[in-house]
Amino acid sequence: MKSKLCLITGANSGIGFATASGLARQGAHVIIVSRNVQRGEEAVHKIKADTGNSTVELLTADLSSLQDIRHLAEQFNERYNKLDVLINNAGGLFPKQETSVDGFEMTFALNYLAPFLLTHLLLDAMRAAETGRIVNVASRVQAKQLDWHELGQPKASGYSSMDAYGKAKTALLMMTYYMADQLNDSNITVNALHPGVIYTPQATKFAPNFLKPLAKLFMRSPEQGAVTSLYLATSPEVEQVTGKYYSDKKATRTVPISYHSELQQKLYDKSLHWVGLNT
Repeated sequence: MKSKLCLITGANSGIGFATASGLARQGAHVIIVSRNVQRGEEAVHKIKADTGNSTVELLTADLSSLQDIRHLAEQFNERYNKLDVLINNAGGLFPKQETSVDGFEMTFALNYLAPFLLTHLLLDAMRAAETGRIVNVASRVQAKQLDWHELGQPKASGYSSMDAYGKAKTALLMMTYYMADQLNDSNITVNALHPGVIYTPQATKFAPNFLKPLAKLFMRSPEQGAVTSLYLATSPEVEQVTGKYYSDKKATRTVPISYHSELQQKLYDKSLHWVGLNT
């Protein structure tokens, strides 16, 4: 990975930090994306100290904001002329309904629209690399159906954090499969993964305090959660593999709706409109 340039979102803690550290240990030039400047700088310093790799840098952006994502991509494209690996790792689960600055339901904005827009804005940089790998961190939490009239919109009532999360991650899977097909004749592969149930502050912040210490016994560490991301980003075994979903480094199936080609295209066309790429 010594000649490879890798960008990973949500990398100041948790799975993202562990993934960035793993890439740095393999000699990659790593760019981490963090919303918080101080936490991002602390993460860069620790990765450098832990791995001995000095080519670790920080870009900052609030990925729930489409404007911030555009600014992030502009910064990247001004500084670099290629991108070998893009890991869309950032995500979130919100106990109460929130709305993004652009008016979208926050779970959908962060877990789906952010990777959709960022990926498209960095495609030219990936085409300029010898090979490009897009790795989308999805989940085994998936929706059996999508309500096209409500998708991405704040709900008037009946908000469920897990329902919103499952829909956003299912949309991410559909994006993965659709883009893999569209880019099939290019140098770019697109795959998704489930990292496992990971012990992080984000994963346990809704649990009662007395249960949090026990969670470590039943949940994976961030380092364990990063294994499949690193596998898809670096392994020669999957260099030519595209349009797949992995769990524990093994390809597996997702919900039936995620493979529906007409619905994939419908979602893709709507997404272009939502993020302002069809004008």
